[in-house]
Amino acid sequence: MKKILLLSLLIINPSFAEMMCDVSISDYFAVYEINTYTCSSGQYLPANTLGCVSCPVGFVCNGGTFDFNPNYFQGIDFDVRNISTTPINNICAVNFPHELFSIYEPNEHNCAPGYYLPANIDECTICPQNNKCIGGTYSFNETNDQGIEQCANPTPFAPAGSTICYPHVLHIDNDVVYLKSTKLTTPSLNVGMDDGIFYANMTTTPTLMNAATEHFLKIEYGGMIYYVCDDTTYTR
Repeated sequence: MKKILLLSLLIINPSFAEMMCDVSISDYFAVYEINTYTCSSGQYLPANTLGCVSCPVGFVCNGGTFDFNPNYFQGIDFDVRNISTTPINNICAVNFPHELFSIYEPNEHNCAPGYYLPANIDECTICPQNNKCIGGTYSFNETNDQGIEQCANPTPFAPAGSTICYPHVLHIDNDVVYLKSTKLTTPSLNVGMDDGIFYANMTTTPTLMNAATEHFLKIEYGGMIYYVCDDTTYTR
């Protein structure tokens, strides 16, 4: 009986081993997880690279979290203000731009008092007659004048290059003297109008009536010769 039992065990064991070997290993598949990298500000993830690297000169890298990609670089942009020729590794990727486009910043102009920046003009221009221009810093604009304001009632008049408007003008032949409501000199030329008294400057220094003429307006007052003028030629 012992011999028969032993024989039975020897028969059973080989059949068990044969059953296990019937399972093919090709039925199992590997599962891959893509590596993720968190790049700090000043770093980016190059294509086909296992880790963040420093941002090269001439580029902008704001950082972020990126998955490994064999074809695409991530987290890097051109600095359009400072295009660089610095070589960088693994940047020749599928998403590398094939075209570069210029970005233009409009010119800025600092216009002096009496000047303005016309539309579609890249330089300051003297303020035209019957307008005032206080001056300032303006950016080029294709459609809008900047730094100019048309004179209107109750002060509709101004000479070219003026920063202020005047309420009245005194005509002498083809010339004018711009009258103002504030007395500046003593004596002064006082002109009465329906809306009040307005003034022109008087000085003993030979002074042209205004900046746009070559003529003088001389009057005698108190035994002295005075020159009548407006603020465009008079200096204190």
